[in-house]
Amino acid sequence: MRIRLTGRFAEVDMAAARIADVVTVLETSRPYPRRGNSALLSLYLETILDAPAEGGPITRDTDSATDRAASDSH
Repeated sequence: MRIRLTGRFAEVDMAAARIADVVTVLETSRPYPRRGNSALLSLYLETILDAPAEGGPITRDTDSATDRAASDSH
């Protein structure tokens, strides 16, 4: 999974560290300055999930608003 972080250096650095607590980071790119005169930068993380989160796997709510709208039109 590739994750792009965009923000100020301290924010991106902190977010990357927190993400590394949750998933395995295989590779971290160098910081890329944003275009123009922006104070922001982007950093890319190549990651892999090792196991489901502590709360268990995330499941999709099958009764979403889109599903309800489709069934209401029939």
